[in-house]
Amino acid sequence: MIPAMGPAAFLWALGEVPSAMAGNGVLALGPEPWALLPAGPFQLFLGAGEPRVGGRVRLLRGPWFAWADLPPPRLALGRTTPSAWLALVGNREGLNLVWEVQAPPALSLFGTLGDEAACGVRLRWRSLWSAAIVRGGGLTLWCGLYF
Repeated sequence: MIPAMGPAAFLWALGEVPSAMAGNGVLALGPEPWALLPAGPFQLFLGAGEPRVGGRVRLLRGPWFAWADLPPPRLALGRTTPSAWLALVGNREGLNLVWEVQAPPALSLFGTLGDEAACGVRLRWRSLWSAAIVRGGGLTLWCGLYF
């Protein structure tokens, strides 16, 4: 069984598939504030929980996408369509199916199945967003911006 990820690490790893695929930046406020800073094909994760610092490199970009994270070592491979993303994200401890379905113009449903199970809803308005996530029997609320 995969060790439980804190809320910020969970969102970084499994709850922000579009940001991972696109390589954009994110600022998130919630139980554990965090930021994802873009630098070309790299993204730097800074968080209040564990890990405090992490990195991501995009390996593929387009309808098929892939990325690698450190720490912990994690690989993802996915596919995008105009209104949905689907990815397999795994490390040595487990594998997760991560998905997000967008309902234009401002709503998306997302979740994971596997070692981490969760479901959430995200509302977007321009570069601002808010999200509610049900995970491990609890509800967390988040807000932030994309850049």
